[in-house]
Amino acid sequence: MRVIVLCFAVVAGLKVWTQDRFYRAAMSDVLVQTYRERAQQSCQKELAKPAKSPVATWTPDQHAEIVIGNPHAVVALWDFDNPLWEVRFRHPQLILTSGSPKKVNCAYDLVAGLASVGPR
Repeated sequence: MRVIVLCFAVVAGLKVWTQDRFYRAAMSDVLVQTYRERAQQSCQKELAKPAKSPVATWTPDQHAEIVIGNPHAVVALWDFDNPLWEVRFRHPQLILTSGSPKKVNCAYDLVAGLASVGPR
């Protein structure tokens, strides 16, 4: 009887894990499709600023992924009073990777609508 209960528990756990993986993959794909064009435009504007030297372009076939938190924001986990804490640890980001010879990452904040460019 214990074996049957254990088997049901394992099957239920696998079902929940599979549903979660499918949900996250679908949501990630939808967010990338929805925000990719805006992110590319914002990243291009950010690179056009005089202080930025690398020349990069983002095309629709380039790698893009959704992550939580901006990897370019330098904030300690315990520094709750920092105004960038929410950007670093809570805001969803669309990360675009350029295909130019010098790899450049651009993190587009989906909440604020701002881009930040940094090395890969």
